[in-house]
Amino acid sequence: MLYLVRHGETSYNAEKRLQGQLDVPLNEKGVRQAEALGVWLKNRGMKFDALYTSRLSRAYETARMIGDTLGLEPKVIGGVEEIYFGCFQGHTFDECARLYPEAYADYLIRLAGSNAHGGETGREVMERARRAILSLPEAKEGTALVVCHGAVIGYLRGAVIGRDLTDIKDLIPGNARLVEFDDRALGKLKNYK
Repeated sequence: MLYLVRHGETSYNAEKRLQGQLDVPLNEKGVRQAEALGVWLKNRGMKFDALYTSRLSRAYETARMIGDTLGLEPKVIGGVEEIYFGCFQGHTFDECARLYPEAYADYLIRLAGSNAHGGETGREVMERARRAILSLPEAKEGTALVVCHGAVIGYLRGAVIGRDLTDIKDLIPGNARLVEFDDRALGKLKNYK
């Protein structure tokens, strides 16, 4: 059984800027969210055999704070980093429209099926994240917590429910929110075509 959690809030989240793989740290609210989530998990008596995290500092810091509360050391794994947004990274959508009009127009039509911005498609993100989490021992036996990113969780949830991966905005959890991937969901990911 795996539980995926989105990192705490950053200044880019608050400003609605596309972070992508830029290494933006938690803001004060994000620190409070991470600490509160650790306490919430402990108070609920949730136990994990392992704690994994993306290499990006916003996820690592969230995992470290949760781990301090639960007595777990976070292990960095590859493949669960946020979507790479190419030239859109660091900008709001309004700025993208002004700075990169052709790439933005393509994005409006094809959504996450577009890579005109020089970044990844949603399908590419889902595939790398799927390989990463299914390779964890706890995907077969045990329970782990994986601290990662909103789009990663959204695309994985989309794959589980058979959603078209071009638009998963409603499947992205809020900051410091927990999403369960039980054996049934992991089985669907394993057999995803």
